[in-house]
Amino acid sequence: MFELSLFNFAQFADQGLSLIGTLFLTSLSAKTRMYGFLIFIIVNIPALYLLIVTELWWILALTQIWLLLNLRGLLNNFKESRAVK
Repeated sequence: MFELSLFNFAQFADQGLSLIGTLFLTSLSAKTRMYGFLIFIIVNIPALYLLIVTELWWILALTQIWLLLNLRGLLNNFKESRAVK
């Protein structure tokens, strides 16, 4: 039986935002890809909660590398979208 809890909400938010972010990242438009990167940065909020609750806190050490790569991609897409105009 499904129960409403913060943990279940975090799972749905994490997976739903990840799906939308993936769809945006596959776009040919640099502006849409930039929104995909922003969504993946927002996904960190429910993902961090899930990692702490399930005691997988050691993964948080790798999150910094993941954020660096996302921010770098976001910056590159922003520069590309500005160059097109």
